[in-house]
Amino acid sequence: MSSLGQLSTRLDRRLQVVGELTKALLALRAELTGKLDALKLTTADVDAARVKITEFLTGLTPVLNGVPPTSEEQRVFLTKLTQSGEPLTDWTEDFGKIVEQLQARAPVESVHLDKIMRVVGFLQGEAAEDVRRLRSR
Repeated sequence: MSSLGQLSTRLDRRLQVVGELTKALLALRAELTGKLDALKLTTADVDAARVKITEFLTGLTPVLNGVPPTSEEQRVFLTKLTQSGEPLTDWTEDFGKIVEQLQARAPVESVHLDKIMRVVGFLQGEAAEDVRRLRSR
């Protein structure tokens, strides 16, 4: 595959992941704020969001503990976090708390949703960079 094709495929994948995570976060925030009905979301949407976010965070946790990334999303996350200089242990603890809340079907605190959104922001930034690369060709 050409480099342009690889870039396009990577961009498609990133946009798909960002879209899925953003929808999941929206459902969790709607549950937290009592706006499920206003956004025409159901408890099934919230349950699916819990599963999606749990799977995503569970996949990132080993990377925070020193296991080499196995996906592009994990690599991006680790790179951005390392660049920020923030302690990986703080993120590991937070992800553990979030996963516990999700699995207990408890509302996820707003501060934790913001933390997940930050991770999604890392991926959005990389997608924007891929778009810039595609346009420059």
